[in-house]
Amino acid sequence: MPAGPVLGLNQYTHSAAACLLDTGGRPLFAGAKERLSRRKHDGGDTADLVGHALERCGLEPAELAAVVANNHLFRIDDFERRLPWSVALGHYRPSFLRPENLLPGIEKWELSHHLAHAWSVLPLAPFARGLILVMDGIGSTWRELHRPGERYHSDAGLPRAGDFRQVPAEPERCEGWREAETVYRFDGLELELVFKRWTRERTPVLLHNYGFENMESLGAVYSRVASHVFGHWNDCGKVMGLAPWAERWDPDGRPRPLLRGPLEELAIDWSRLESEPHPNEWEDEARRPAYARLAADLQLGLEEVVLDFLRRLRERTGERNLCLAGGVALNSTLNGRIARECGFDRVFVPPWPGDDGIAVGCALWGRHRLRPEAAPARSPWFPLLGAKPEEEEIAAALAEAADWVEATHCDQPAAAAAAALDAGEVVAWYRGPAEFGPRALGNRSILADPRRPEMVDRINAAIKKREAFRPFAPTVLAEEADAWFAGVTPSPYMSLTVPVRPERAERIPAVVHVDGTARIQTLAPGENEPFRAVIEAFRARTGLPLVLNTSFNIRGEPLVETPADALRSFLDSDLDLLVLEDRLVRKRPFPTDRLSGLRPRHLPGTAEQLSDQDGEPLGQRILCGGRSLEVSSLQLGLWEQCDGQRTFAELAAAFAEEWEVPPAELTEALADLWRRRLVRLDPGGAGLENGPDRA
Repeated sequence: MPAGPVLGLNQYTHSAAACLLDTGGRPLFAGAKERLSRRKHDGGDTADLVGHALERCGLEPAELAAVVANNHLFRIDDFERRLPWSVALGHYRPSFLRPENLLPGIEKWELSHHLAHAWSVLPLAPFARGLILVMDGIGSTWRELHRPGERYHSDAGLPRAGDFRQVPAEPERCEGWREAETVYRFDGLELELVFKRWTRERTPVLLHNYGFENMESLGAVYSRVASHVFGHWNDCGKVMGLAPWAERWDPDGRPRPLLRGPLEELAIDWSRLESEPHPNEWEDEARRPAYARLAADLQLGLEEVVLDFLRRLRERTGERNLCLAGGVALNSTLNGRIARECGFDRVFVPPWPGDDGIAVGCALWGRHRLRPEAAPARSPWFPLLGAKPEEEEIAAALAEAADWVEATHCDQPAAAAAAALDAGEVVAWYRGPAEFGPRALGNRSILADPRRPEMVDRINAAIKKREAFRPFAPTVLAEEADAWFAGVTPSPYMSLTVPVRPERAERIPAVVHVDGTARIQTLAPGENEPFRAVIEAFRARTGLPLVLNTSFNIRGEPLVETPADALRSFLDSDLDLLVLEDRLVRKRPFPTDRLSGLRPRHLPGTAEQLSDQDGEPLGQRILCGGRSLEVSSLQLGLWEQCDGQRTFAELAAAFAEEWEVPPAELTEALADLWRRRLVRLDPGGAGLENGPDRA
């Protein structure tokens, strides 16, 4: 087979992603579709993402040696054969048929779901022998995994260990069941099956989300609770963060684990789950103690079941090393206990254990298929695998935002960031290629001083605009981590939660969760040196070898990808400083002192008046730049009059004469429109070619 780049895809499902390897098996690019579309966990076709990856890497589709893909819901080969007809009937968007999505004429294979998860760690694990435990919501069906296909590969053909166990035991009865948890043993790149448990499709798969929240895998039960509490199956991280609050919010509650082991005979308290009251009512504060207790009982059961299973698995197999993959491996509290309490010498969790990491597994499997003689890397990639912004992109984004920001070049951005942190400012740090995976690891990060307890409420409320109970993680210099945290093992990808040493906790309250723990990122010498330089400069100023580090995004959005994304999030939040590569970016103040001579000019947009069924007005909003923003009647009227021809003094005089609007009130309305980037303030008289439309 020809040597050449290999493309791996998680395709036609949530968390669509791509990973591109060069001819030597080194990563050229890895990214998720959500970063481009700005829709969190975005799925479907991968045409735009693949086009972006190839363009950034200077490749044409014809140069690819192979494409390997996975979809955990259905077989891709059957789906793509029917796409032309389905698109013609409007079932799917025309982009599904784009060449960048189908990649015709290129060698293409497909993997089963848990096998793709296993390959996302197999060649990269820092040990040559061990176990891989895959735990997620749902994997491939028994039927599809065993159904032959010329280019479909599953673990059904792998050798089985002498003590292999499958639950249920008789596979011929497993049609209509899906992969739940799988254990592989590996030696080099050779895999064998040790354990596989299937989850029954308890309800019709035509229900919402394939009836996923009614299935019995560990990940599906966790998602069931996420849906119940927060209204979305993928809010599992919120459930994990909520669980420790049960002791404070529901002190008289009695722990009742939702899951009971052993895993081989998993018992789920369905009577409680299906009768639990008040689904999706988080906004009602009276419900929160019960939600916290539900989350705590789920987390307790998960930990008890998994730790028991792994202790017995280690004793049964004699293996000393463990890899974790699948969405459950995003549970850093569980991971921390596994690393500390299960007796393995080393535990490896990749930066991408969820379904975005499927793209990595597919690419690595394809590389091995093309070059089976090539030795595995046995060295994890630090996941700064997105596209690095070009200087032209940065300059264009700054020019577009010039009315609202001022940027200065800086020769020592790390020192400037550290000084701002020490002064109590919240800093957005944007540098180099984006992280691949869900965690901000120092290239798309929001940073703050961990000594300041007020940072928790400020960042949650005014910057990330999310729930107040959610904790923040520290990034700590690896060589000093043990002095601040107990039971530390390397955690370069923010994968483990550990106890904070009690004598240190009061010095870093902003990164200590309510139960005295922290989800840490350890940063060793040689890992992301520009970000390490910030922490080293902060240590030089304060004596603390750590900073608060959270993802650079606001609620409901993925991490920022481009300089334009970074500037939008900066302007839409209470961030103080944006370090954009070698530029320090700050917000311009509203020019109250010289406002009278400026000429307000609206940006192109559409205005909507909202009313109820009786025609009574409910409000109004402006659609501008892809955003829908609610405004007052005064703001809408002012926005419509901001034609760039009249000065603000002239507008103020007209509003005072015709509608008796005081100048101070009009100034306040204009300031809000300006801060939300609905108007510009021109010194001259240039007007817009296209004014606003009234819908």
